[in-house]
Amino acid sequence: MIYALSLNPCLDKTAAVPCFSLDAPNRIQVERLDLGGKGVNVARVLLEMAGEGLLMGFDYAGEPVKTAMEKEHIPVWLLPVSGDLRVNMKLRDLETGHTIEINERGAEVSEAQLQQLMDELLRRCRPGDWVSLSGSLPPGAKADTYANLCRSLREKGCFVAVDCDGPALMAALEMGPSLLKPNAQEFFALTGVQASDLPAALAACRKLHAKGVQMICLSRGEEGAVLSTAEGAWECPAADVPALGVQGAGDSMLAGLLIAFSRGYDAPKALRYATAVAGASVMRPGTLLGQKADAERLLQQLPIPRSCF
Repeated sequence: MIYALSLNPCLDKTAAVPCFSLDAPNRIQVERLDLGGKGVNVARVLLEMAGEGLLMGFDYAGEPVKTAMEKEHIPVWLLPVSGDLRVNMKLRDLETGHTIEINERGAEVSEAQLQQLMDELLRRCRPGDWVSLSGSLPPGAKADTYANLCRSLREKGCFVAVDCDGPALMAALEMGPSLLKPNAQEFFALTGVQASDLPAALAACRKLHAKGVQMICLSRGEEGAVLSTAEGAWECPAADVPALGVQGAGDSMLAGLLIAFSRGYDAPKALRYATAVAGASVMRPGTLLGQKADAERLLQQLPIPRSCF
């Protein structure tokens, strides 16, 4: 079983303007509103690509998460909390292709509510299950929330993937997660190394392996992705597709890795599959995620990842 945890989901409000200006009104040309957040995106991709997965997390006034997930036929276990679902604004400049993001913090949750959710996840998980801990923590959650979950899940024999940043990531590192999935910016914040400098990036990955991190998948945008383990490292180029929407590509890659490893793929094959899944997301506009047919087509076009250890 693959579980996607979503502790701080959001409504993604995506808008586009011809050319963003700080000194004049900006007229929106394209606008959409979608339920989002890293954990939600991972659950969507799991269902689309593999027909499996369970989303676990919090829901808010009016049950917006439950309502949206029911429409998409995504299985959920949700704990109701008071407060409104946060809104994240994404403003895309059509002329430059840049996106400005403005994210709300979200509703506060209590320690008891967090514990109830964690207890339910741990009750359900069995040895050999796969768990994604991704996204920001809600107000009220301590920085070691993911770290504590990672420790407990690893003790149960589960594969644990972590995709977060800041203090939550630093705490989780101490618990030896099975997989980290940083992008270039997150990797630089964590290590001080540019992802474009591949030898230095691989050296930084080896230091993280020495701390107990089993695998690191570093997404490098147009340069593709690298998957590093204690035994070796592999590089796969990005899929050659028009970049219509990069939001959710990293979540798609994480879901692709979880699917691949749960099927018993080795590291190079898992990286190739996850790169195809991410490419299928990039070729769709805004916050829309990839479709299975596109991922399967891209998979046939991608080369076998080369060793770069």
